[in-house]
Amino acid sequence: MSNSTIGLVDLESWRSGGPEERRGVLARLDASLRGSGFVMVTGHGVDPALRAAVRDGAGAAFGLPPSVKDGYRNVGNGGWTGPGGISAGAIQDAASPPDLVELWSFYPHHPGVWPAEAPALREPVEEYLRQMRRLSRELLELLAAALGEPADFLTRYDADAAWQCTINWYGSRQHTGAPRPGQFRLGAHQDWDLMAVLDRQHGLGCLQVRTGPADGSAGDPDGSEAGWEDAPYHPDADALTVNLGELGAMWSSGRWQAGWHRVLPPPADAPAEELMSLVWFYNPGPDTPMPPGAAAQGAHNATVGEFLDERLQAVLLS
Repeated sequence: MSNSTIGLVDLESWRSGGPEERRGVLARLDASLRGSGFVMVTGHGVDPALRAAVRDGAGAAFGLPPSVKDGYRNVGNGGWTGPGGISAGAIQDAASPPDLVELWSFYPHHPGVWPAEAPALREPVEEYLRQMRRLSRELLELLAAALGEPADFLTRYDADAAWQCTINWYGSRQHTGAPRPGQFRLGAHQDWDLMAVLDRQHGLGCLQVRTGPADGSAGDPDGSEAGWEDAPYHPDADALTVNLGELGAMWSSGRWQAGWHRVLPPPADAPAEELMSLVWFYNPGPDTPMPPGAAAQGAHNATVGEFLDERLQAVLLS
């Protein structure tokens, strides 16, 4: 697999194109998800100015003193997760070190945790959540069409959707200090959700995708870093990155894969580099039965909620 297998799909062509153009969209989507578990989408309709406003508000929140942010700590209803709070690679390797990231998270059915000291955060985030709910329904219908299933194959579970939106702040090396051996901004992992939609910034400490064996191991037996490539980035096309998680692969009955990925540590040769990603994770409601393909892929939970809780507990460190 190489980055060429991560296709670029125009949603406007899907909305308004003729039959042949729409078939082309589905073919590119299918090939991309079979080859990598990732696809880039344009024509999504999420305003760049809105995403910039979310980053501005989040920057103010992450810039608050740790003692202030601690008052908004995420205890299951959204809010801040501080340094050392998660290890994304721990599902694969329990000894994986903490990730060099801070998070601000938002969940459904909760009023949110909005820092009074960063008042510019709430309004753009709430609008961003509305936009992502709209986009996620469209993407789910597109996924269903690519699988040859009815349009409601995935949206039938949407009424009680268990989405999560997380703003990832990858601080500079000046903020985090030098990484420990094997430490990343996010360690190598597969998402466990049905689907994630990512608005990311590119840099030296960037998103990489696994291009070698599908087991997600960190490199060749001799310790080399073969098998990882920088994820493609299309700023001129205003593309968002979509990837399937484990549940998405299960719902495809193994046709598509959950893409392995990681975010490189803060670079020594750009010690002031900071990056921020807006990540939307989508799941059916917690009481939804696991998809038929779950057992074949090693999951034996009864419901989506049980599966997600099991995965979450594996990565939380505090």
